[in-house]
Amino acid sequence: MISSQDSPQATIAKGAALILAGMLFSRILSYAYRIVLARAGGMEEFGILFLGISTIAVGGGLAGIGLDLGVARFVPYYAGKGDEIRLRSMLRYALSASLVSGLGAGALLWLIGPWAAANLLHNFPLGQAMPICAACLPFTVTGRILVKTVTAFQKIGYRVAISQVLNPLIRLILTVSLLVAGFGVTGALWAYTIGEAFSTITLLYLVEKRIFPVFNLREKRHERIFEARAFIVYSLPLFLAGIIDLVMNYTDAYMSAYFLDNARVGLYGAAVTLASLVALGTELLNPMFLSIITRDYALGNQTGIVSSYNNNNRWMWYITLPMAAFLIALPGESMSLLWGKSFANGAWPLAILAFGRAIYYLSTTSSVMLYMHGATRIILSANLCSASLNVILNYCLIPRLGITGAAIGTTVSLTLQSLFLVWGTHFYHRGQGLRVFFSGIFAAAVIPATILLLLKNHFPVSWSVIIGLAISYSAIYFLLLKVFRVFSAEDYRIWEAILARLRGKKSENS
Repeated sequence: MISSQDSPQATIAKGAALILAGMLFSRILSYAYRIVLARAGGMEEFGILFLGISTIAVGGGLAGIGLDLGVARFVPYYAGKGDEIRLRSMLRYALSASLVSGLGAGALLWLIGPWAAANLLHNFPLGQAMPICAACLPFTVTGRILVKTVTAFQKIGYRVAISQVLNPLIRLILTVSLLVAGFGVTGALWAYTIGEAFSTITLLYLVEKRIFPVFNLREKRHERIFEARAFIVYSLPLFLAGIIDLVMNYTDAYMSAYFLDNARVGLYGAAVTLASLVALGTELLNPMFLSIITRDYALGNQTGIVSSYNNNNRWMWYITLPMAAFLIALPGESMSLLWGKSFANGAWPLAILAFGRAIYYLSTTSSVMLYMHGATRIILSANLCSASLNVILNYCLIPRLGITGAAIGTTVSLTLQSLFLVWGTHFYHRGQGLRVFFSGIFAAAVIPATILLLLKNHFPVSWSVIIGLAISYSAIYFLLLKVFRVFSAEDYRIWEAILARLRGKKSENS
């Protein structure tokens, strides 16, 4: 269990350990869910699934109107001040608004989605899937609020059990059952929707009964004194930045659908899905990081914020760089083994996307710091510039280079966005010792990847070979980290906390 007495580093480590325990299971099931359809239906049906899930993500982001970002900041802020009255009122406001917004967005997508798919993208199969995407939106929007709430209260175990274990398990079981029944991609999308519905309803129950009673009917009316203005002032600019961020993240998907056929969209979707493995560090470390530094911010503990930033950033490098380097070194082999030999042509897009995503995710510690400060203008400016550039580059490159052009446009835009966010963080913490580059970790990740790149043509493509190469890479990477003396005393303490969490014991250092 995560205790309020834990140090910030131990809290992040224990949270990361819990997320890792569930994520290993979640990743396997989530990829199995997509692999089943990719191998059963081929690239064309996978392309429709990719666009359908993208539509749910875009619709959910728009309908969310930034409420989840407000919850992520104000829950730890009010909790840090011990203000339960405003905390309860704020959560009521966010959950009620998200439900109304999600229902409205779902109704709108139900009405215009099929027409937009047929007339704007000239994709009639996608139009048939739009009503299913519409049914998913209310659960997606409300579920995001609940996930942020659970994380902000540092109840990571609930998030892991529901979102990372049971949800993907339900998806996989239903997908296989519906595919056997002949439903194809519509069956996979219904499985996705049912999984989202289950997560949302279960998390709402856990928040109300086990964490913090939001809808306490015995509460007096005059206690509902939450000031919505501060919440909206914080959330609205981030919502606008989020809209631009959605443009940034999904321009390549929809422009590929506009210029290319569903088969090539499916090939690109497979590369995007595999490149998302680079997000492992962000998913492990950042959920607890925002909650911790926001509490320090409320208490005026600048030294603690900088210390947490440097530790989080270093561990982000430990996790993100080797994952990206491995995918860049073995892109074709990774695509063909996971999705099938017909997907091997997505090697170059995968390598390019893995590079761009690595740079972007390494900057997310900086972006979380800006969220803590409420530095909405910097975030909005970074997103606007990168999204505009991404639209221009994709429009110019996709007709000429196909899905490789989409990957190049996205990578260039993400790189510039990342540099802007890192600069913004240093603007707020000038001269306070923030570290964003770790040369020893960089060298330890790149050297074994270069060896793999030179030797890979001498080995057959098989699961046993890839697993063997991955183990060899990991061993060399860890050895080089030791040789370059990258590990600090704090790293060893954090690692002990992680091992203690995985064993279900309390570390002496925590």
